[in-house]
Amino acid sequence: MTAVRPVSQFNIIKESTREGLTQRACHKVSVVADVNEQTNEDSEDAGFCGEPFADNGELLSSLSPLLFSMKLFGVYFHRENRQRTGDPEWNPGTTAVKACNSSTKLRVYATIILIIVWLNAVRFASVFTRKDHFGDVLLMKIAVFTFCVLAAIFQTTYYYASHTGQLLKILLTLPVTRDCVRGAHRAAVFLTVLMWITAIGDMCGGCYIFFTSYEKYNFILAPFVTYIYLPKDNIEVAIVVGYLGYMAHLGGVFFAQSMNQLLVYIFYSQFKKLKKNFRRALGERGQFNGDLSLFRRRHK
Repeated sequence: MTAVRPVSQFNIIKESTREGLTQRACHKVSVVADVNEQTNEDSEDAGFCGEPFADNGELLSSLSPLLFSMKLFGVYFHRENRQRTGDPEWNPGTTAVKACNSSTKLRVYATIILIIVWLNAVRFASVFTRKDHFGDVLLMKIAVFTFCVLAAIFQTTYYYASHTGQLLKILLTLPVTRDCVRGAHRAAVFLTVLMWITAIGDMCGGCYIFFTSYEKYNFILAPFVTYIYLPKDNIEVAIVVGYLGYMAHLGGVFFAQSMNQLLVYIFYSQFKKLKKNFRRALGERGQFNGDLSLFRRRHK
């Protein structure tokens, strides 16, 4: 009996040691499996159906012509994020300060333009009087007032998107293919040229109305003339101020709308490519041969 006890104790110790080694091996296998799954997810996120995505920031740089024009009219700006001090390429004395100053100036400039646009929209609400009757003048008043309110809404929308960083986040983190980047660049150049031509034509038309057809369309100086008497000596000053306020609306109407159309084009092209790849994954009899979770993630 005394000889059996050491053997049984030895067996218990041996079994416990074996279980511990098995648990460690299983833990290592699970860790390796998790790493492999994470690597597979990263590799899937790096491309879709064998086609790699564009590099980070490539979509944003491809839209530079349109974004530059939007900055001129105060429709777009971005808030610079502070870089980590551990970054060897970070120079706190030059790069960060210049970027921060540039971002602050653009934000202040956009704020001033936004205030001018809304003041002008409120001003044009006073163009309507009790003496109005149906005709070309009343239709002109409705068109101008609608134009100013629409421009103010667009200006506010993109100011909020720029201030919160949502627009910049979309352009930086949206996974798109390289052919979409090339198409977006061509669309951005085309829309920028088209909008500048339209804006210049609108500037010329506004200049004609403000400085030449003032007697017929004197309501453009509202609330002066319509509700407040304006001496003739101050009419020229009021015309210049009113025309400058009118020009501030051009960015919100033309270039903000162009960015809307460009974003619609980007999402449309990527959903169209997703639909094309999904049809390729379907067999002749309707059986699905691909990874459904991969398509679901791409659709999200």
